[in-house]
Formats: sequence, structure tokens, C-alpha cells
Amino acid sequence: MNLNKLLKWKQINHGILQTLFRSSSNFKRQPLVAKVDQLAEIKRSRFQGRSDMTGLEWSQLREFLINNFKHINRNNVDAVIMGVCNESQQLQLAKSYIKHLRENGNEPNDATFGKLLRIYNSVYHARGGNEKSLTAEEQHEILEIYKNIRSKHEILDSISCENLIYGLVTTNNWKEGLELMEMMKITASPTLPAYTEMTIKAFRTKDIVLGWTLLEQMVELRKQPKCEIFLEYINAVSADVKTLTAELDRLFVFLQTHYLVITEKVAKAIVELSLNHSHILSAKLTNLQRFGKCSSCSLHLENVSLCDNDFYKLQNAFLDKVLIRNDVFQKSTPEEVKNFCEYVDKTGPYDCVIDGLNVAYSMGSKKPPQAYANLLASVVKYFNNKNKHVLVLGRKHMNNWPKKTMQYVKDNAAMFLANDLSHDDPFLLYATLKSGQRTDFFSRDFMRQHAFLLGPDLKGIFRRWQQEHQYSLITQTNSGKIIVKEPIRHLICAHKVKDRWHVPYKQQYEQHVSDSFEVPDCWMCIQLLQKK
Repeated sequence: MNLNKLLKWKQINHGILQTLFRSSSNFKRQPLVAKVDQLAEIKRSRFQGRSDMTGLEWSQLREFLINNFKHINRNNVDAVIMGVCNESQQLQLAKSYIKHLRENGNEPNDATFGKLLRIYNSVYHARGGNEKSLTAEEQHEILEIYKNIRSKHEILDSISCENLIYGLVTTNNWKEGLELMEMMKITASPTLPAYTEMTIKAFRTKDIVLGWTLLEQMVELRKQPKCEIFLEYINAVSADVKTLTAELDRLFVFLQTHYLVITEKVAKAIVELSLNHSHILSAKLTNLQRFGKCSSCSLHLENVSLCDNDFYKLQNAFLDKVLIRNDVFQKSTPEEVKNFCEYVDKTGPYDCVIDGLNVAYSMGSKKPPQAYANLLASVVKYFNNKNKHVLVLGRKHMNNWPKKTMQYVKDNAAMFLANDLSHDDPFLLYATLKSGQRTDFFSRDFMRQHAFLLGPDLKGIFRRWQQEHQYSLITQTNSGKIIVKEPIRHLICAHKVKDRWHVPYKQQYEQHVSDSFEVPDCWMCIQLLQKK
């Protein structure tokens, strides 16, 4: 199917698609496979060390699974068996089962072939992941499966596309996977495995431009790149000494822009690279001392504060891109927004803006109102003792909290109570930004959605500003004393100080990374000795 046809499919009536998704969501999908430990036992007892099984053995296994596992039936049993043959050394066993099915007049379905393509992929990587890793016959078999499935369906679901990409990247036709990724976008975004396989293949074949394009798409979709991608990129650029430092600099800028943290495996690969190219590159594993001082070079990490220009850019963009949007007015009203802005103009600027409900509910949502009021009063007192002018944002139902405690809050802070259905975050961020570059805010919220709405150009600026100014509650002791987490004043992402890059790394890859501001334990100190 050509791209024009694909684009035409993208114009399918959105309402019809939503109806289909809503209908399907009413049904709970049953698990395709039985418990992992039970299937692992079958794999150990029946498959281990074997490359073939007789027709009788396959038939008996097939019936055993159908009769003994609740969620295995004649429609999915073949895919289950192929899923158990999921290691590279069991390719011949998997092909033996496909042969058995065909000899008995059963053509394998798409899901079964999809599992086979994943096994081919395992073989490809186990043999080195290069153009000669699979024989011409094996690549032909993969392409025949691909052509067969594509010929039967004009549009494929996301999992089928992913399966085909797993197969295609092992062949010279791998770029056809780009069309499959576009097809995935009809109903969702391309999956992380699809991006990973295609990006690795691009870097491995020295298509650096395509590799970076896919990598940028991944992070825009908030998918965490796997360490194998960075390892492949480092391997790809290490061959050309003339451009090596420029390519590494590009990688570090990318990590900085998107607040990405590499794994220890990638960090050690960079150190090894420096040992082989010590005349142009120095890389050491290090850690931080107090106040962000590097133990290797003794330089202090850069202060997180924004320059005036970046702050004003963020301040001016916030009202249009986040506060005054249709979804805000669905939870609030233009009148309430107007009243709030006028209140800020009248009572501001503030030293700190507190999300009252967020603070109160830090101790749970089933406490008595007195407990909520006491905690809020303690946070107000914390800043009042520092002679800070505070704004407390809350909801109108907080007027029902104990009057004496709430009167303390009102006596020691400005207080704006919005409608009970309103969103607090946009109001909080607006009041903080409106008050100027030195104003802080108090909330446990990570503000992900607001950072996303600001767009890629402002997202990094917003995150730096957030790190510098966000206070949050750690806990409250039995005596009523609160312990507050104060902002970290130096950068905690990859960045350059003078002529040295400081790059954080972690032990293991994490697909879902917290947006909390924590100083990484492990760092690299890197010096690129050759001019870009």
C-alpha cells in the first residue's frame, strides 16, 4: 500500500473510530498465554535441547495446552506454542511446528507468524545483527511472511505492524518498516519496540539522519530511548575520528535538551571509547560532592536559574498556551479567570504560592478537616517565619474547615478560593510566574501536562524554572513539625561547564521515569579535546 493510500486512511471519520474503541473497551481481553511458570516448565521439559519434534508430539502438545489451560483455545494455541519457542536457538523447532501445521492442512494465522518473526529477530541479534547474520534463505522466508500478511490486510493493527518490523529489520528491506510506523499512527503512536528496532537499524547501517529523526520522534512522544540505541549510535560514529567529538557533543546536547539519563552500560562504553581515543576524548566516572561539585574536575555544576530572557519568554507564553485554553474553561469560567487575574494584580507579587488542597491532601484523603487545616497552617507558618508574602490557592469548600485555623491562614496569607470544579495548577503557575523570577511555589504536582502544552521549545525552560522554584512536603512529624523538600539549585541533567560535559547515568534502563527532581548518584565528567 502506497503512502497516498495510507494518508487517505488517516482521514477515516474520527467519530466512527471513537465508537469502535468505546465498544471494544467494554470487553475485557483475555490473556493470550497461561501462567509464565507453567509454560516455562513445558519449555524446559519438552523443548530444551531439541531442534525438531515428531508430528505426534506436536499434536499431543497442542491438545494438552487446549485441554489444560483455561485461556488457550484452538484460535490462539499456535501463537502460544510459538511464543514458548522464543529463543534464538529454538528457530528450527519453531519452523518444525509451522511445517507440522501445514502438513495437517492448517495454515498458521498472522499471530503465529508474528511470533516466528520475533524468533528470527532474536537469531539475527544473537548472530551479531549485521547483514550477513541471516542466510539469504532465512531472509527470503521473512519477506514471504511479510508479503503474505500485507497482501491480506489494507490496514494492520499496532501489534501486527510491530511483528513485521521485527522481521523487516533483519533484511535489506528494513526501510519498509517506516510505512508500518505511519500505519501505527492511525490509531495510536508507534510502539517503543518498533522505534527501538528501526532506530538501531538506521544507526547500524550508518543512516545517521534517519536515526536522529526517529530518536527525536521518540522523545516527542515521551518514550524513553533504550540504551541499545545510544550504544549503536556510539559504535556508528566511532569509526570516523574526524567527526567523533562533534557527534558526541550532539548526543550530549540531545540528552540535555530532553533531560535524558543514560545507563551505566552506555557510560562505560563512552569511557572505553575515550581509552581508545585519548588524544581527543577524556571520560571518567565520577560523583558529586556538596553543592554540586564534581569530584573529578572540581568544577561546580551550573546554577539552574533562568536568564531574564528565558524567564520572560516563559512568563509571556504561559497565559496563552496553558491558562486560557478551552479545557481550562470547561472546569472554570472566563469570569473566574478574570477575577483571579485581578486578585493577583491587587494582592501580588508574592514570594511563594501554595496549592492549599495539594498540601492538605499530602497526608491522605480521609482525614478530618481539622487535620487538613492544621497542615495547611503549618506550611503557611513555615514561610511566614521567613517573612515571605504568601498566596494560598484553594477551593470554596475549604470555607467549611475549622474557622479558627483557617483564620490564621487568612491573617498570614492572601487567599483565593476557586470553584470546587476548577483546576488549581494553572492558577498556581500563573500567580507564581506573574510575581516574578524570584517567586517559589509549593506543590507535590509534577506539572507534566503543563510542560507538555508549552511545546518542545519551552518545555526545557519550564522544567528548569520548576526545579528552581518548587517546594514540596516530605512529611509531618508526630509533634506537628513539617519537613519540607527545598529546590535543588544546580542542574541535574547533562550540561557543559566550561570545557567539560557532566552527564548523569543510572544503573538500569527505566521505561517510565519519574518527573521528580532528584540528584542522580552517578555522573560522568567528559572533556572533548578536539574542536568540533
